[in-house]
Amino acid sequence: MNILIVGALGQLGSDLVREFSGENVIAYDIEEMDITDEARVQQQIAFTSCDIVINTAAFTRVDECEREQMEAFRVNALGVKNLAAACKRWDLPLVHISTNYIFGGEKPTPYTEEDPPGPVNAYGLTKLAGEYYLQYTWRKHYIIRVAGLFGLTPSRMKGTNFVEAMLRLGERGTPLRIVADEYLSPTSARDAAKHIRKLIETEQYGTYHLVNHGVCSWLQFAQEIFRQSGMNVPITPVTAAEYGAPARRPANSALENAALQKLDLDTMPTWQEALGVYLTERGKAAR
Repeated sequence: MNILIVGALGQLGSDLVREFSGENVIAYDIEEMDITDEARVQQQIAFTSCDIVINTAAFTRVDECEREQMEAFRVNALGVKNLAAACKRWDLPLVHISTNYIFGGEKPTPYTEEDPPGPVNAYGLTKLAGEYYLQYTWRKHYIIRVAGLFGLTPSRMKGTNFVEAMLRLGERGTPLRIVADEYLSPTSARDAAKHIRKLIETEQYGTYHLVNHGVCSWLQFAQEIFRQSGMNVPITPVTAAEYGAPARRPANSALENAALQKLDLDTMPTWQEALGVYLTERGKAAR
């Protein structure tokens, strides 16, 4: 199978390249394919003669999306529209990675695929627009929503992930202020890549949540990182309002893998187990 992975140098893209290493992988990042260039997308997808396209490219800096909303829309919405049109033209399935931030955060329990969206920031809004463009344009699609990704390859746009940021700050030993009233489902990029492969093999198109099991606040996430890495770091819990990030985040953006469960494919470990594997591979687990 010839697999085109777009955004291949990013966090999830890199793990997808490794997961599909036994296949013929065409790994493109922005230097090879700018998804906002409609004509180039059409030409390059035709040129690769691929069997499926996986899109992990996105404008992911949430606070910056508030300041550069048109650029975020070009990448997160129009870029997906361009990929969907090309995949429709060449009759190729398109796997598109979306986000938990398409939800509003008012639900007290994890969101399923059946829950209505209601983004509270420009990033979530533009990612939701990308989902809608894909759903409207091409039926052979998988929309996969992930949350709180951490992978061995840093996010190319952010340059890090939450785990790496906490490890770096923890090593300095300075007191930290961590948000305690926003909840999510942290997710290993490696686990996500493995399950994306399983899902593709089913040919059951649709929208799927794909996260490690369990829910935590950013505070609890940080505390577990430090516990498993053997660091004693002073932390002050703060509210999101006290932290004062430019972009509002949903109070609860935890996800449930309900659609995967219906296919009997939800074998994701807990986020704590996934974190332990990650820290061990990084050589940061407590001995």
